[in-house]
Amino acid sequence: MMEWKRVVPLGVLLLAGSLEARAGELEAARSEIRDGGGSSSSRSSDDDDDDSSGSSLFALAYALEDASETQTSFRSYPYQDGARGYRFETDPDDPDPPGRRVAGRLWAEGAWLSRGLWRSGAGLRIDGQLFGFDGDLSYYLEPAARDALYLGTANLDVIPLHARRALWRFGGGISTMIDGRVPGQDTREYALGWNITSSLDLFPASPLVLSARIDAGRLHGAVMGRIRGTIGVALGRVHLYGGYAHTQVGTVGLGGPTLGLGLWL
Repeated sequence: MMEWKRVVPLGVLLLAGSLEARAGELEAARSEIRDGGGSSSSRSSDDDDDDSSGSSLFALAYALEDASETQTSFRSYPYQDGARGYRFETDPDDPDPPGRRVAGRLWAEGAWLSRGLWRSGAGLRIDGQLFGFDGDLSYYLEPAARDALYLGTANLDVIPLHARRALWRFGGGISTMIDGRVPGQDTREYALGWNITSSLDLFPASPLVLSARIDAGRLHGAVMGRIRGTIGVALGRVHLYGGYAHTQVGTVGLGGPTLGLGLWL
Protein backbone atom coordinates (compact mmCIF):
# COMPACT_ATOMS: atom_id res chain seq x y z
CA MET A 1 0.00 0.00 0.00
CA MET A 2 1.39 3.44 -0.97
CA GLU A 3 2.39 5.56 2.02
CA TRP A 4 0.68 8.74 0.85
CA LYS A 5 1.28 10.56 4.14
CA ARG A 6 4.97 10.38 3.34
CA VAL A 7 4.65 11.05 -0.38
CA VAL A 8 2.50 14.22 -0.11
CA PRO A 9 5.21 16.24 1.69
CA LEU A 10 7.52 15.49 -1.21
CA GLY A 11 6.47 18.64 -3.05
CA VAL A 12 7.43 20.71 -0.02
CA LEU A 13 10.78 18.95 0.18
CA LEU A 14 11.45 19.60 -3.49
CA LEU A 15 10.84 23.32 -3.08
CA ALA A 16 12.59 23.68 0.25
CA GLY A 17 15.52 21.35 -0.46
CA SER A 18 19.02 22.73 -0.34
CA LEU A 19 20.31 24.12 -3.63
CA GLU A 20 23.92 23.70 -2.53
CA ALA A 21 25.68 20.42 -2.06
CA ARG A 22 27.83 19.90 1.01
CA ALA A 23 30.72 17.53 1.53
CA GLY A 24 29.38 14.08 2.21
CA GLU A 25 26.08 14.80 0.46
CA LEU A 26 26.09 11.53 -1.46
CA GLU A 27 26.68 9.53 1.73
CA ALA A 28 23.79 11.45 3.31
CA ALA A 29 21.58 10.45 0.38
CA ARG A 30 22.76 6.85 0.66
CA SER A 31 21.96 6.90 4.37
CA GLU A 32 18.42 8.20 3.69
CA ILE A 33 17.84 5.31 1.31
CA ARG A 34 19.39 2.71 3.61
CA ASP A 35 17.89 3.54 7.01
CA GLY A 36 14.15 3.63 6.30
CA GLY A 37 11.73 0.82 5.44
CA GLY A 38 9.93 -0.24 2.32
CA SER A 39 11.25 -1.77 -0.85
CA SER A 40 13.91 -4.43 -0.79
CA SER A 41 17.57 -3.42 -0.74
CA SER A 42 20.68 -5.51 -1.03
CA ARG A 43 24.35 -5.14 -0.27
CA SER A 44 27.35 -6.86 -1.74
CA SER A 45 30.98 -6.51 -0.67
CA ASP A 46 33.68 -5.60 -3.17
CA ASP A 47 35.02 -9.09 -2.90
CA ASP A 48 31.86 -10.42 -4.50
CA ASP A 49 32.02 -10.23 -8.24
CA ASP A 50 -9.83 12.04 -6.63
CA ASP A 51 -15.10 12.58 -6.83
CA SER A 52 -12.35 14.52 -8.68
CA SER A 53 -10.37 11.34 -9.13
CA GLY A 54 -13.34 9.69 -10.83
CA SER A 55 -13.77 12.58 -13.23
CA SER A 56 -10.05 12.59 -13.92
CA LEU A 57 -10.13 8.92 -14.80
CA PHE A 58 -13.14 9.53 -17.04
CA ALA A 59 -11.33 12.36 -18.79
CA LEU A 60 -8.28 10.20 -19.30
CA ALA A 61 -10.34 7.35 -20.71
CA TYR A 62 -12.14 9.75 -23.04
CA ALA A 63 -8.86 11.22 -24.26
CA LEU A 64 -7.46 7.76 -24.95
CA GLU A 65 -10.60 6.72 -26.83
CA ASP A 66 -10.53 9.92 -28.87
CA ALA A 67 -6.84 9.45 -29.63
CA SER A 68 -7.41 5.89 -30.80
CA GLU A 69 -9.91 7.15 -33.40
CA THR A 70 -7.50 9.72 -34.82
CA GLN A 71 -4.55 8.51 -36.82
CA THR A 72 -1.49 10.68 -36.35
CA SER A 73 2.14 10.39 -37.30
CA PHE A 74 5.43 11.76 -36.02
CA ARG A 75 7.70 13.81 -38.17
CA SER A 76 11.34 12.75 -38.27
CA TYR A 77 12.03 15.67 -35.92
CA PRO A 78 10.12 18.75 -34.70
CA TYR A 79 9.48 21.48 -37.29
CA GLN A 80 10.77 19.30 -40.12
CA ASP A 81 10.86 21.19 -43.44
CA GLY A 82 9.31 24.27 -41.84
CA ALA A 83 6.25 22.39 -40.55
CA ARG A 84 4.41 23.32 -37.36
CA GLY A 85 4.98 21.14 -34.33
CA TYR A 86 6.09 17.53 -34.13
CA ARG A 87 3.01 15.51 -35.17
CA PHE A 88 0.34 15.70 -37.86
CA GLU A 89 -2.96 14.00 -38.63
CA THR A 90 -3.16 11.46 -41.44
CA ASP A 91 -5.96 9.78 -43.34
CA PRO A 92 -7.26 6.90 -41.17
CA ASP A 93 -8.11 4.96 -44.34
CA ASP A 94 -4.57 5.18 -45.66
CA PRO A 95 -2.91 1.77 -45.18
CA ASP A 96 0.55 3.32 -45.48
CA PRO A 97 0.35 6.85 -44.03
CA PRO A 98 3.33 9.24 -44.22
CA GLY A 99 5.49 9.89 -41.22
CA ARG A 100 6.09 7.43 -38.40
CA ARG A 101 3.84 5.83 -35.81
CA VAL A 102 6.67 5.53 -33.27
CA ALA A 103 9.44 8.01 -32.48
CA GLY A 104 12.12 8.47 -29.88
CA ARG A 105 14.94 10.56 -28.50
CA LEU A 106 18.35 9.86 -27.00
CA TRP A 107 19.93 12.43 -24.70
CA ALA A 108 22.99 13.11 -22.56
CA GLU A 109 23.56 15.97 -20.14
CA GLY A 110 25.79 17.39 -17.44
CA ALA A 111 25.02 19.45 -14.33
CA TRP A 112 26.89 21.38 -11.66
CA LEU A 113 25.35 20.94 -8.22
CA SER A 114 27.68 23.40 -6.41
CA ARG A 115 30.49 22.87 -3.90
CA GLY A 116 32.25 20.14 -5.78
CA LEU A 117 29.29 17.90 -6.62
CA TRP A 118 28.67 17.05 -10.26
CA ARG A 119 26.12 15.05 -12.21
CA SER A 120 26.12 13.52 -15.66
CA GLY A 121 23.21 11.61 -17.13
CA ALA A 122 21.81 9.88 -20.18
CA GLY A 123 18.45 8.49 -21.20
CA LEU A 124 16.13 7.15 -23.85
CA ARG A 125 12.49 7.93 -24.60
CA ILE A 126 10.20 6.02 -26.97
CA ASP A 127 6.77 7.49 -27.85
CA GLY A 128 4.03 5.55 -29.60
CA GLN A 129 0.40 6.38 -30.34
CA LEU A 130 -0.94 5.59 -26.86
CA PHE A 131 1.97 4.16 -24.92
CA GLY A 132 5.64 4.85 -24.41
CA PHE A 133 8.76 4.08 -22.43
CA ASP A 134 11.44 6.20 -20.79
CA GLY A 135 14.59 5.31 -18.92
CA ASP A 136 17.39 7.42 -17.47
CA LEU A 137 20.49 7.03 -15.34
CA SER A 138 22.46 9.80 -13.60
CA TYR A 139 25.98 9.55 -12.20
CA TYR A 140 26.71 11.74 -9.18
CA LEU A 141 30.38 12.44 -8.40
CA GLU A 142 31.77 14.08 -5.26
CA PRO A 143 35.58 14.11 -5.68
CA ALA A 144 36.36 15.73 -2.32
CA ALA A 145 34.62 12.88 -0.49
CA ARG A 146 35.85 10.27 -2.96
CA ASP A 147 32.23 9.22 -3.41
CA ALA A 148 29.92 8.45 -6.29
CA LEU A 149 26.56 6.82 -6.93
CA TYR A 150 24.03 6.25 -9.69
CA LEU A 151 20.32 7.08 -9.52
CA GLY A 152 17.93 6.05 -12.29
CA THR A 153 14.37 5.21 -13.29
CA ALA A 154 12.61 3.11 -15.92
CA ASN A 155 8.92 3.78 -16.67
CA LEU A 156 6.06 2.71 -18.89
CA ASP A 157 3.88 5.64 -19.98
CA VAL A 158 0.36 6.34 -21.21
CA ILE A 159 0.12 9.26 -23.67
CA PRO A 160 -3.36 10.82 -23.29
CA LEU A 161 -2.35 13.97 -25.19
CA HIS A 162 -0.40 13.87 -28.43
CA ALA A 163 -1.34 17.05 -30.26
CA ARG A 164 0.59 18.72 -33.04
CA ARG A 165 2.39 20.98 -30.58
CA ALA A 166 2.27 18.98 -27.34
CA LEU A 167 2.94 15.57 -25.84
CA TRP A 168 1.79 14.76 -22.29
CA ARG A 169 2.66 11.49 -20.64
CA PHE A 170 1.76 9.80 -17.35
CA GLY A 171 3.22 6.55 -16.11
CA GLY A 172 5.13 4.61 -13.53
CA GLY A 173 7.89 2.11 -13.01
CA ILE A 174 10.95 1.48 -10.90
CA SER A 175 13.72 3.58 -9.39
CA THR A 176 17.16 2.36 -8.48
CA MET A 177 20.37 3.29 -6.70
CA ILE A 178 23.68 1.73 -7.69
CA ASP A 179 26.76 2.40 -5.58
CA GLY A 180 29.52 4.11 -7.55
CA ARG A 181 32.33 3.91 -4.99
CA VAL A 182 35.52 2.30 -6.18
CA PRO A 183 36.42 -1.19 -4.90
CA GLY A 184 38.04 -1.17 -1.48
CA GLN A 185 36.39 1.98 -0.15
CA ASP A 186 33.49 0.36 1.69
CA THR A 187 30.69 -2.15 1.35
CA ARG A 188 28.82 -1.34 -1.83
CA GLU A 189 25.06 -0.80 -1.55
CA TYR A 190 22.14 -1.17 -3.97
CA ALA A 191 18.45 -0.27 -3.66
CA LEU A 192 15.23 -0.62 -5.62
CA GLY A 193 11.93 1.27 -5.38
CA TRP A 194 8.88 2.50 -7.27
CA ASN A 195 8.27 5.68 -9.24
CA ILE A 196 5.35 7.69 -10.68
CA THR A 197 6.14 10.17 -13.43
CA SER A 198 4.50 12.80 -15.62
CA SER A 199 6.15 14.79 -18.40
CA LEU A 200 5.17 17.40 -20.96
CA ASP A 201 6.87 18.51 -24.19
CA LEU A 202 5.67 21.66 -25.97
CA PHE A 203 6.56 22.81 -29.49
CA PRO A 204 5.19 26.41 -29.55
CA ALA A 205 7.12 27.79 -32.51
CA SER A 206 10.18 26.78 -34.47
CA PRO A 207 12.77 25.99 -33.20
CA LEU A 208 11.67 26.08 -29.53
CA VAL A 209 11.15 22.95 -27.45
CA LEU A 210 9.88 23.36 -23.85
CA SER A 211 9.95 20.38 -21.51
CA ALA A 212 8.91 19.71 -17.90
CA ARG A 213 8.84 16.61 -15.74
CA ILE A 214 7.93 15.61 -12.18
CA ASP A 215 8.53 12.27 -10.44
CA ALA A 216 7.49 10.96 -7.03
CA GLY A 217 8.07 7.63 -5.38
CA ARG A 218 10.09 5.70 -2.87
CA LEU A 219 13.59 4.28 -3.00
CA HIS A 220 13.95 1.71 -0.19
CA GLY A 221 13.94 3.84 3.01
CA ALA A 222 13.58 7.27 1.40
CA VAL A 223 10.81 9.23 -0.26
CA MET A 224 12.31 10.29 -3.57
CA GLY A 225 11.24 12.83 -6.14
CA ARG A 226 12.44 14.90 -9.04
CA ILE A 227 11.36 18.07 -10.77
CA ARG A 228 12.93 19.57 -13.87
CA GLY A 229 12.29 22.12 -16.59
CA THR A 230 14.26 22.85 -19.75
CA ILE A 231 14.12 25.09 -22.80
CA GLY A 232 15.85 24.09 -26.00
CA VAL A 233 16.05 24.35 -29.75
CA ALA A 234 15.53 21.70 -32.41
CA LEU A 235 18.22 22.00 -35.06
CA GLY A 236 17.25 19.24 -37.45
CA ARG A 237 17.64 15.99 -35.55
CA VAL A 238 19.80 17.67 -32.89
CA HIS A 239 18.23 19.00 -29.69
CA LEU A 240 20.25 21.49 -27.63
CA TYR A 241 18.76 22.43 -24.26
CA GLY A 242 19.41 23.89 -20.83
CA GLY A 243 17.47 24.28 -17.61
CA TYR A 244 17.29 23.18 -14.00
CA ALA A 245 16.87 19.74 -12.47
CA HIS A 246 16.37 18.92 -8.77
CA THR A 247 16.32 15.46 -7.20
CA GLN A 248 15.19 15.03 -3.59
CA VAL A 249 16.23 11.93 -1.64
CA GLY A 250 14.56 12.13 1.76
CA THR A 251 15.93 15.37 3.25
CA VAL A 252 18.87 15.54 0.87
CA GLY A 253 18.52 17.88 -2.10
CA LEU A 254 20.60 17.38 -5.22
CA GLY A 255 19.83 20.13 -7.70
CA GLY A 256 21.48 22.49 -10.13
CA PRO A 257 21.58 23.94 -13.64
CA THR A 258 21.93 21.46 -16.49
CA LEU A 259 22.98 21.50 -20.13
CA GLY A 260 22.25 18.71 -22.57
CA LEU A 261 22.36 17.37 -26.10
CA GLY A 262 19.66 15.17 -27.61
CA LEU A 263 19.08 13.30 -30.84
CA TRP A 264 15.61 12.77 -32.34
CA LEU A 265 15.39 9.20 -33.61
